[in-house]
Amino acid sequence: MESTITDQPGPFKVRLTKSGSVYTGLDTLKFDPITGAIVDITDDKGNIFPLYYVEKGWYETIDKCLYGIPGNIYILHIITKDGTQYESSPQLMLDVPPIDSVLYEEEKQTHIDGENVTTENWLNILLNTHARSDRIDYFKWEFEETREFEMPSYIVVNHGGGEGSIPASIETVNIDDERRHCWVTEPSKSILIESTVSKQDHKISHFLLQSIGPDGDKLNIRYSMLVKQYSIDKELYNYFKILNEVSDATGGIYSKIPGKVTGNITCFNNGEKALGYFFVSSVSSKRIFIDHNETKLERGNGYPNCGWTTAPPPPGIVFPVYGTYTEKDGYIVEVYSDKNYCTDCRIRGTKIKPDFW
Repeated sequence: MESTITDQPGPFKVRLTKSGSVYTGLDTLKFDPITGAIVDITDDKGNIFPLYYVEKGWYETIDKCLYGIPGNIYILHIITKDGTQYESSPQLMLDVPPIDSVLYEEEKQTHIDGENVTTENWLNILLNTHARSDRIDYFKWEFEETREFEMPSYIVVNHGGGEGSIPASIETVNIDDERRHCWVTEPSKSILIESTVSKQDHKISHFLLQSIGPDGDKLNIRYSMLVKQYSIDKELYNYFKILNEVSDATGGIYSKIPGKVTGNITCFNNGEKALGYFFVSSVSSKRIFIDHNETKLERGNGYPNCGWTTAPPPPGIVFPVYGTYTEKDGYIVEVYSDKNYCTDCRIRGTKIKPDFW
């Protein structure tokens, strides 16, 4: 089970799925949705917010602009088709202080592989924030990364071997703009939490959100991160802390969990806690932009080993066309690839420029 209510406009949402054995042949988690449940959320002001099934285990309120109110207490109620009842512990929506700043710092990382020593430029994205002076705060962060990128616009052409042959050349490839220039947005997958329990100044400084290395193309042209900051209670903080520790021990939050990690939802029928959480918090956010030319990070290439070739495909085999280039005599040569992924940026992203760009 999972549910998040914030003070931002949007319907209240709850996702109900079955736990279980749940690995496919691709070693990815598969969750069976729970349908036909009666789901509602109540607050301490006497309001009842019914939720209705949408798809894939998700239930939503009809009101799409519904938002939580800091200071109110919310409880999630669930009755499944077989009569099993669940209820969350009461969750107070805490106010959240604003994020002070999101910044980046460059660092050099040294890697030793036998006798080979290499140094790479990396970029760390950091956060500064603070808690109120009259309380201990428990924070959780999520972020969305958006990057602007282009397909590689050149190809190394081998003109054939042998004595007197023309040496290999770098040719500019003409690519349709619809397939060449895109944006892609991806959510964070890490569990990012911290508290001010041991902070005498009630401040959190230089908290590491993300590290960007030379691999891939996050900084191909321009990069942006939208950071969201939540205030959570100690119970939920400990839940995420345990989940984080289990994830580190097993290789990631999507790895198979060796033991039960329970949240704040209890089954009335047997008193056991269900897997999952009911997450209530106000939210503050801040966005940062980074242009590639502002850093020393390599531009990066999100299309390694794409197998460009200027040779026509064998009869009966259809290769997608990446683009064309023009030889000195004016002859237009088609450039093929053996993967659709390598020929259209829209497979990874979208041609539609984000409103905030």
